[in-house]
Amino acid sequence: MRKFTRYYSFLVLLLFFGFLPRFTVAQQKVDTHVSGVVLDEKQQPLPFAAIVLKAKNDSTVIKTALSEIDGKFILLNVPTGVFKLEITMLGYETYRKEIESVTGANELGNIQLKPATNNLSTVTITGQKPFIEQRADKIVINLNDQLTGGSSLMEVMDRLPGIQVNPDNMVYLNGRNVRIYIDGKPTPLSADALAGLLRGMSATSIERVELIARPSSKYDASASGGIINIVRKRGSREGLRGNVYGGGGFGRYAKYTGGFNLNFKTGKYNLLLNTDYNFNKYFVDNYILATPAGEPGLVFGGTESLIKSVRQMNNITPNISLDLYLTKKTTLSFAVMNALQLFKKNAFSETRDLAEKNLAGTFDNRVKTKMNNFSSGLHLLHQMDTLGKELTIDLDYYRNVNYSDQQNTERIFKQAGDKLKRTLFDQNNAFNVYSAKADLTLPLKHKAQMETGFKSSYVETDNQNVLYDMNGSKLIPNDSQSDLYRYSESIHALYTTFHQELKKLSYQIGLRAEGTWNSGRQLQSNQRFRQNYIQLFPTVFFDYKFTDKHSFIFSFDKKTNRPAYENMNPLLRIINANNFVQGNPNLRPVSSYNGSATLAYRNALFVTANYGIDFRDFTYFAFQNQRRDSTVTRPVNNRYTQTLSLITAYNRQVMPWWYTSTNINLRKLSYQLADDHVNITGITTFNFDTYNSFSLTKQLSWLILFRYRGKSQERNIKTDAYFTLTSGLRQSLLKKRATVSLNVTDIFNTFKNRYLQQSLALRQVWENRYETTTVRLNFTYNFGGQINKIKKSDSAADERRRSDTREN
Repeated sequence: MRKFTRYYSFLVLLLFFGFLPRFTVAQQKVDTHVSGVVLDEKQQPLPFAAIVLKAKNDSTVIKTALSEIDGKFILLNVPTGVFKLEITMLGYETYRKEIESVTGANELGNIQLKPATNNLSTVTITGQKPFIEQRADKIVINLNDQLTGGSSLMEVMDRLPGIQVNPDNMVYLNGRNVRIYIDGKPTPLSADALAGLLRGMSATSIERVELIARPSSKYDASASGGIINIVRKRGSREGLRGNVYGGGGFGRYAKYTGGFNLNFKTGKYNLLLNTDYNFNKYFVDNYILATPAGEPGLVFGGTESLIKSVRQMNNITPNISLDLYLTKKTTLSFAVMNALQLFKKNAFSETRDLAEKNLAGTFDNRVKTKMNNFSSGLHLLHQMDTLGKELTIDLDYYRNVNYSDQQNTERIFKQAGDKLKRTLFDQNNAFNVYSAKADLTLPLKHKAQMETGFKSSYVETDNQNVLYDMNGSKLIPNDSQSDLYRYSESIHALYTTFHQELKKLSYQIGLRAEGTWNSGRQLQSNQRFRQNYIQLFPTVFFDYKFTDKHSFIFSFDKKTNRPAYENMNPLLRIINANNFVQGNPNLRPVSSYNGSATLAYRNALFVTANYGIDFRDFTYFAFQNQRRDSTVTRPVNNRYTQTLSLITAYNRQVMPWWYTSTNINLRKLSYQLADDHVNITGITTFNFDTYNSFSLTKQLSWLILFRYRGKSQERNIKTDAYFTLTSGLRQSLLKKRATVSLNVTDIFNTFKNRYLQQSLALRQVWENRYETTTVRLNFTYNFGGQINKIKKSDSAADERRRSDTREN
């Protein structure tokens, strides 16, 4: 704890001195924005009118906004030039005007809309954010009720373009591992704990998902495959607002969800309350064929296992956050979330000996797990001036506790007679994470900006296995798989980025330095290990605009991929009586180098070529014991892995009633296990995703999502191809305050997870079936309005609006 105390002492000093220095800034730089007030024919404010600013030449959308309750709107950070302004509102004629934006404030005054004299002849989408927004550094996906349909966040993530959620709870972006952030903060959880958290969160409470394929030096260097940032809903207008939702569905088993979101905002604070509940019962069937490495037909000494399991999860995820507007330029935010999960699994497996061609044994596995994931954070935002100079400080604490007990009944069939063995296996895991970081943003001359900051984190984990042999009701300790494993890790980072926007070129360069110190100890064997290393991570980003329609984007970065905590834990984790998973405390971090080049047309068509090479990449190998009756899978470091990919994405509002987002991804991977092994080149993989949203009437819309995953090879694992089709309908009710949605996932039950894992001495074929075909019906009701008799803020309006959406 002495180290931890020093970290926070350093933070206090940085906070004190952060307000003292004065940097040279461009005094002539002023925020450029366009504002006005939308009124009806009786000079009354019109809320929720859609404001769209378009380029004069090709009508490319530059900025969008919705008018507030009082009819006011503001478009921030508008470039200078001549544009077309359009304002639309159901029941009124579209307002069109050519405007010129100059440096500073562009006040348009009162804008009066005229009532429409004729009925609309076509279906239009008004006041709705686009599903996908392509920005220079990320892709923003704005969630809607039609897409979410009351589903859990984990289920919705798998429907988003470029994202894939595997049945092993791993989340991928464009085929690469990613870090998950919530409201701009990383979630330092294991894959299973993170999956439990995301399954317990309703997508109804999420405003948008940000896909950051190439994070800058400001982000943790461990985000080698990119970042998925989940941003929760927060009210931007004063008043009491919220929604309640509920629904149910079925596959083979029933599922249901429910919860509420409540947001109360005044001129002094913003309070957010949220609770989600999710119940899901489902099946998982596994078939495992393990044979010695060699020809596929060679089965001597091999085994096959069939595992059938029924699983049940209950999740409740309450959270609360509070934003305090201390001054016009200072906001202090608190957030607390506590995710609770109860998990049950009843599994029964049979194992056959292929050499003797008979049933070798059975295994009954009954698991009960309780997980508690608690997180709390403090965020301070101070805007030092009106030119963009600001300081942010974050203090965060995470604690994850997992209590699991397994009752196992193993029956082994021998010629001499049956052997019955009953055991109780307790697995208790807990880890604590403390982190502190500060970021300083400095605007400079000539449209330049510098960011600098630091981050320190400390992690401590305890993992305990206790095995008992059961003799009736008597428990007898068994030391064969009983152990205690302790691990601690501290990471300290400093970074600086420099960004500048020229006439046609914008660029960003950055450098991050991270030092890592970790140690582990396995108490039973008294095995100790320690790793200390310092790494530098540069990033480069260029965006050049040939014309208003064509641009070229180039990026290069170095990242790292540190082993997950459970992958360094040498304790055995049981799959069944013959199959185990084990960590490797000798794993080294991966050094990842990535480069990409993108051609963009009209901000709608993007063609991106990527190349990446990962040194010491993680590769999973299976090992059998001498009797060849049990298999242990553990990760090792290979020499390198190379990845080539070509991604084509098209995101556009094709017609007023039709939006499409289509992606094609070609990938090829090669790897080398060690210096004395040959390079293995994988197959070219073709992946295709298309999301389409249709407005059938003013209140009824339809979505369809088709996904194809071609045959692929990831290091020593070859996976078969499959496709899925998801569709849904969404109906608006009660003057658009309520929605009813019906969604069907994997309509034709075509999802499959079949792969071949080729190890040095063992060949394993896995065939896994999951309950992916489900039907869900959900209802959502939105309520709330403006608070009366609240004095409106004037000079701090822009600062508070910025603090509402500030990512930390």
